[in-house]
Amino acid sequence: MYISSKANIPKTIPPVYKTKESKENTVAVLGSSRTTDEILSYMEMCSNAVKAMVLGGKNVVHGCGAAGIMGAVYNAGRANSKQDENGRPLQSLSIVATPLWGDEDLENCTLLTSAKSEAERIEKFAEVANTMLIFPGSAATLQEAATLISKNYYGKEEDKKRIILVGKDFFKGLDMQYNSLFQAGLLDCKPSELYTLIDSEEEIKNII
Repeated sequence: MYISSKANIPKTIPPVYKTKESKENTVAVLGSSRTTDEILSYMEMCSNAVKAMVLGGKNVVHGCGAAGIMGAVYNAGRANSKQDENGRPLQSLSIVATPLWGDEDLENCTLLTSAKSEAERIEKFAEVANTMLIFPGSAATLQEAATLISKNYYGKEEDKKRIILVGKDFFKGLDMQYNSLFQAGLLDCKPSELYTLIDSEEEIKNII
């Protein structure tokens, strides 16, 4: 059942999902909310990776979209998660945008809370997950990746996230920019200390 009302969205993230143990066991999966020909192979990769993670006992947190990478993580999480007594997937967690897009299936995930902007939502993803798995997407995905990388650079060591960018061709420009900053002396560490750039499903399974 698809829900377009905000009535049942929690105002704050339940504390149990913000513990150190829970954050270590949760992977935020980010990427396109649209399905295009260029995204299809990444959708399959995402689906397989999420299935493996969930069956391995990890939680995934996502934006609850129905298409693209968001649809792939949502569907794989729902299909492979342990369920509560009401059939709700316990390992598929969601932080939705408000106002809602209108395609969210809020009944078939564990809804944590909402956010009024992409900037606010990325902060909330960071509150519940220590690993960020970022697939190709649009402007918001690049914003999310750059925000998380910046937080790794300027933040405290204990607050650093594991950022995994999936798609060497897609993220090539972003990677070149950070390497240019490093070569120009404007970055005090190698980009590889801030994020990992990979290109295959096998690499995801080896890292996470």
